[in-house]
Amino acid sequence: MKTYRFLVPVWLLLVLFSPLVAAAPISASENYSVSHNERDFLKEKIKGYEVQTDDYLIDIWHCQIRDVGNGNVELYGYTKCNRECDKVSVKLVLQQLSGSSWIDLKSYTFVDYQSDYAYGAKTVPVSRGKYYRVKSYHYAEDGSLEDETTATTDKIIIN
Repeated sequence: MKTYRFLVPVWLLLVLFSPLVAAAPISASENYSVSHNERDFLKEKIKGYEVQTDDYLIDIWHCQIRDVGNGNVELYGYTKCNRECDKVSVKLVLQQLSGSSWIDLKSYTFVDYQSDYAYGAKTVPVSRGKYYRVKSYHYAEDGSLEDETTATTDKIIIN
């Protein structure tokens, strides 16, 4: 009988408070978009041509846009190379949808030297109720070899 005296109050507490826990939101869903690209994935798509790491410099290129609230977005991007290069950069361009066209609003370039990696992030105020995305330009240079590529996120709306 002593066991029941203990279990009944615990069971009552669980029954009473479990609907409150189940109804509470776990977290607000984040409003963001990412474009992540890797050269290894592309090498698998090339038929009949063996790609060597001596043929290119950029292994991974990435960009993202995230709504951080209060009418601000965070832009982030990086360029990762397969070796140390003389120069590595990522340029992030914030774009706004105007009708059916994308308009460049602002751009930010982040550069590193004698490195295999360049990255950058910037928080930018924007107008609410509009669609935005990030287009990124990735560049690497080592001696006479140059490599460049681009990426673009999907659009997000800022409320």
